Amino acid sequence: MSKWSVYLEFAVDLAAECSLYAVSHHRLHVAQRKRDGTLVTETDIAIDHIISRRLAGVFPEHRVLSEEQVTAYDADAEFTWIVDPIDGTTNFARGLPIWGVSVALLHYGQPVVGVVDFPLLHERFTATAGGGARCNEEPIRTFEGDATDDQQLLMKCTRTDKRLHLRTKLKSRICGSAAYHLCKVADGAALVAVEATPKVWDLAAAWLIVVEAGGVVTTWRQEPVFPLAAVSREYVGAETPIFAAANPAILREFLEGVVFLNES
Repeated sequence: MSKWSVYLEFAVDLAAECSLYAVSHHRLHVAQRKRDGTLVTETDIAIDHIISRRLAGVFPEHRVLSEEQVTAYDADAEFTWIVDPIDGTTNFARGLPIWGVSVALLHYGQPVVGVVDFPLLHERFTATAGGGARCNEEPIRTFEGDATDDQQLLMKCTRTDKRLHLRTKLKSRICGSAAYHLCKVADGAALVAVEATPKVWDLAAAWLIVVEAGGVVTTWRQEPVFPLAAVSREYVGAETPIFAAANPAILREFLEGVVFLNES
């Protein structure tokens, strides 16, 4: 049993509770635009408060970094939970089923537990550091081949084409959730995911799931995404553009066809 198992069990239960709440409020609230241009619903805010209350009651010494409340990272904290109450808010508000609750635990800035629950898709992805990745309790692995073709998939966000020109044989799909795109690389459904403007709460849990499934995640400058820099800072406006791929060989082949239009 992993030393992180107790935290994983808590994160799974917490994500499940929040998913039930989200499903019961699906399509009930109109999304509002925040100052940073992203969308939020009353359900996002309510779930964020549910999570913070649960964490304060069970792990009062832990810090929380969340999209809708505490957006500043405390580098002195040993444990920090990173939360996205609903990843895919536009989908959630418009009635599309691809959205999920993301919960990650960082130990001195390094993800050690990751859970992303997509309740309407009946897919729950989990991972612990050194413990592998799973979907609905079944082990998952990234695609293990070393070449792409025109019958395989690339997941990307809507802003990708504004930042990059992608010369690739892969077929593109835009599903509207950064965490889902990454999880689909983790389970081998897609070979590559590209996210132009994700925030740290979009990435933390799904990053660990991809890595534990055998995949690679880097920034656009080919730098590691985690651990977070040991500097206390505000993350609300910080974007971390990334490439995620099934394996290093796939990433190398894909990057040969990438042209930066507006590097950030």
